[in-house]
Amino acid sequence: MKFELLIILLLLGIAALLIMLLRKARGIHLATYRLLDDAQATRRESEALFSQLQALWALERKLGLDEPLPSLRGWAGSPDFLLEVAREVEALRPGVVVECSSGSSTLVIARCLQRLGAGHVYSLEHDPEYAAKTRALLARHGLAQWATVLDAPLRSQGGGQPWYDDSVLPADLAPIELLVIDGPPAATAPRAREPALPRLAARLAARCVVLADDADRPVELEMVRRWIAAEPRWRVSRLPAEKGLARLQRG
Repeated sequence: MKFELLIILLLLGIAALLIMLLRKARGIHLATYRLLDDAQATRRESEALFSQLQALWALERKLGLDEPLPSLRGWAGSPDFLLEVAREVEALRPGVVVECSSGSSTLVIARCLQRLGAGHVYSLEHDPEYAAKTRALLARHGLAQWATVLDAPLRSQGGGQPWYDDSVLPADLAPIELLVIDGPPAATAPRAREPALPRLAARLAARCVVLADDADRPVELEMVRRWIAAEPRWRVSRLPAEKGLARLQRG
């Protein structure tokens, strides 16, 4: 009887040991998958960072500024977005550029226009403090005569969602040949940037280009779809940028 009890206890001990080993093996198995996932995520982040560094290097060479560009992370436009904007300005050679928001992109557009020797960018900015910083940035780089940062508070029109007060644009402004949309911030309204095209439609040139940043977000994808549904003459293409960049052309 004692021998049988000893066998039972031994078997229970072995079973407990096996359960513990199985749990540890499972934990190691799961940890291995987590390490693989972390390694893949790190690789993707490294590739994205390298891509942005390449774009920044190309952008700074293209602009040839005496001072380096300000920080281009966080709220600022990404280097790849700004590089595409610079390329568009150089190819289009627009006389009038309107920008929804202001900041590093204003500097980039103004510098490209300066190098072309013609054109002007008007930036709609709802934040007075940020507008002042952009004006100071332009002045520091000697580009104030190529850009005008307009204080354009967000206001509802006809009961619609708030958008820039575009009445601050000069009444005699020539048709807009390039429209760059990188604001207002998404937090200001459910479809914060969608009013841009309908509100400025009457001011757009017959042949014009629209660049919309953050175009991979669901709201912006739907925004572009609605624009095309309302005006089928727009031709849409996608440009390479980490946050997504939609290019619309008409004429």
